[in-house]
Amino acid sequence: MSKILLINPDPIPRVLPPLGISYIAEVLQKNSHKVEILDIGFEKKINLENVDFIGITATTLIYLDAKSIIKKIKKINPEIPIIIGGTHASILPDFVLKDSDADAVVVGEGEFIFLEIANKNIKAEGIIYAPIVNNLDDIPFLTYSYLDIKKYFNYEGTDRIRWSLPQPSIAMVGTRGCPYSCTFCASKSLFGKIVRFRSVENIMEEIDFLIKKHKIKSIYFYDDTLTLRKKWMDELCNELKKRDLKWICGTRVDAVDKKMLIKMKNSGCKYISYGVESGSNRMLKDVIKKGVTIEKAEEIIKLTDKIGIGIIANYMFGIPGETEEDLKLTLKAVKRIPADAAEFSIFIPLPGTELATNLDWTQYSSKENPYHVKSKIHTEEFSEKIAYYHSKSIKSFYFSPKFLMRQTKMIFRPKQLFFAFKSLFRLIKNLI
Repeated sequence: MSKILLINPDPIPRVLPPLGISYIAEVLQKNSHKVEILDIGFEKKINLENVDFIGITATTLIYLDAKSIIKKIKKINPEIPIIIGGTHASILPDFVLKDSDADAVVVGEGEFIFLEIANKNIKAEGIIYAPIVNNLDDIPFLTYSYLDIKKYFNYEGTDRIRWSLPQPSIAMVGTRGCPYSCTFCASKSLFGKIVRFRSVENIMEEIDFLIKKHKIKSIYFYDDTLTLRKKWMDELCNELKKRDLKWICGTRVDAVDKKMLIKMKNSGCKYISYGVESGSNRMLKDVIKKGVTIEKAEEIIKLTDKIGIGIIANYMFGIPGETEEDLKLTLKAVKRIPADAAEFSIFIPLPGTELATNLDWTQYSSKENPYHVKSKIHTEEFSEKIAYYHSKSIKSFYFSPKFLMRQTKMIFRPKQLFFAFKSLFRLIKNLI
């Protein structure tokens, strides 16, 4: 039996436990290993007593935090093998192995390969390629017995899971993989283009456990596109309805229809997050390669609104190749398309994506220079225009009478209304 410390290096506290390393913890614990998760957002002190292996995860935006923690651990005890995984390490394994000071990099899905390392069947050194988990039901569902889940329930963050759902609430995934070719997304680089589905029975086992153990009242499905398979989705909705749970998910406008939306509404779906991305069909077709038009997005979002499911619309600014006319079209879409909330991001290139293939990631810094040091995506003048339309869109959406009127539906849900306005105040503060 080994003792394993798994670390989430994100310095910002979140309202949800880290899913990726929780799955690894579950597999290790089910196989008689002692596991602890250290979430740096809540606890900074690193206890290395009797630890045999350390696993640390890293997305691109928190890679520098992971690197800093690895160097700190190596100074305290250089003998403990450190294994790094996650999207950034999986896509740039050679660079991360040399740069991070970790002993090993796991490429791909880490659950069972980490078990082999803990069992000492594989040495924790170099680049280790993990096979794809074809049957997701082989991965034990999450019990969270290796962390204090109540600290997440009690943390009053402003994530959508707080204002959109009754509490306590938890996130889960039903699928892995994405069949689409969006040029800004790295999901397919990690999980592949073939979508694998957990059985609905397996998902319900997890939900029933969480209801009994942690009294959860709602679910946030964290999948890229939950509604890909109609028959599976129909079965999922039937089972969710039996449990009288509320839930939210994200999907694409071309992956739902009227019949499915009605089924989702009747089974407790409160909100759907749609990636609108841009109001320009040129950007959607030629640059993002989304495969949908803004007209289709508007049609499905209006249908969703009519059926009575809340809408979270996602927009992106500063995509490579964007013009001021494209930015204007996105602003018009923001004003026109109905939504209960909207999230406005400025494009950040990610390794493993088509829009970032020509960038030198050895020079990238998520803190000092979140775009790129040597290869600016936009001129300084156009970056100012991007910032203007980004800010203008936020103000046009959140300060409109239409938005405020839509929030009246929360008047009988005071706790969710509190979190909704807390999110809004944070947004205003950031704008100022």
